[in-house]
Amino acid sequence: MHYEAFRSYRDVPKFHAALSKNLIPCFRELRMQISGLSLDQMRAAIAVADTGSFSAAARILRRKQSAVSYAVANLERQLGVALFERSDGHAPTTTEAGRMLLGEMAAVVRRSDEIKNQAKAVARGLENELTIVIDSLFPVCKFAALFCEFAAQFPTVALRLIQESMGAVQKSVLEGKSMLGIAGSVPDLPAGLLGDVIGQVVRVPVAAREHPLTAGIESGRPLPSRALLDHVQIVISDRSEEVTPDFAVYTARKWRVTDPSTKYELLLAGIGWGYMPEHMIAADLQSGALRTILVDGLLERNRVAMMVIHRRGHQLGPAARWFLARLMQMS
Repeated sequence: MHYEAFRSYRDVPKFHAALSKNLIPCFRELRMQISGLSLDQMRAAIAVADTGSFSAAARILRRKQSAVSYAVANLERQLGVALFERSDGHAPTTTEAGRMLLGEMAAVVRRSDEIKNQAKAVARGLENELTIVIDSLFPVCKFAALFCEFAAQFPTVALRLIQESMGAVQKSVLEGKSMLGIAGSVPDLPAGLLGDVIGQVVRVPVAAREHPLTAGIESGRPLPSRALLDHVQIVISDRSEEVTPDFAVYTARKWRVTDPSTKYELLLAGIGWGYMPEHMIAADLQSGALRTILVDGLLERNRVAMMVIHRRGHQLGPAARWFLARLMQMS
């Protein structure tokens, strides 16, 4: 019955009755048909579309051609649409509806394969996620190729990268929040950690172009060490709860920040001076926005060894072991 036949609120019950009688059963039938779709049917249809024939699809799937044809025909019947146009003597071609639906099926099959691979990986102990904490001084760009290799090697493992400074890197690994850490070396590594040197970061003392401490560079003669006492030194603060000694701090007048980016902005503003990783400020040194300072007793190049650390006695998963081994090969 056409909906225009219901012309008043008194006809609403009739409308509901007609809907229940005619439409709802259709939806139920469609739902039952679609719920019966199988990955086997989808793989058969995708193979036909990819190869251009039922016989070629059968060879790829290592099945009889009749089985492939039957699977595709059942799939079309359940969907209620033709996925392929068939004509005698011609290869099957996808219909407009088929092109759209086959793309969706390919995504479903691909995701199904990913789930199966992930389940197999979990069964053999592969991590769902690998967390690595990296000291903020370290040039993460050095790991770009390694990260790409990791993604290809372990497609089901999510990688979480955390940036911390100084003792906070060690703390994250000790507490088990991170499986691996890239940390600046310290005189005494905590007993619960194992570490190996993988490289170094070079830091240089710098200040803004117009800062008074750059006068030593202008004259070519170092300023006296007492000149540092009159100016603020900007230093990276340790966010861990452990009390650690200050490194390369030369004055009581210091401002503490928790990350190099904040330190960098303060230096550019001319508020003070400080050591910065050379790789972070190479462009500023070239442009003259920042300049190195020359002061008696001040190291012109401060080298910080970087270590990869992990917990002593803790069994690393396959992805963490692979990453650790590749880091050691790169060092």
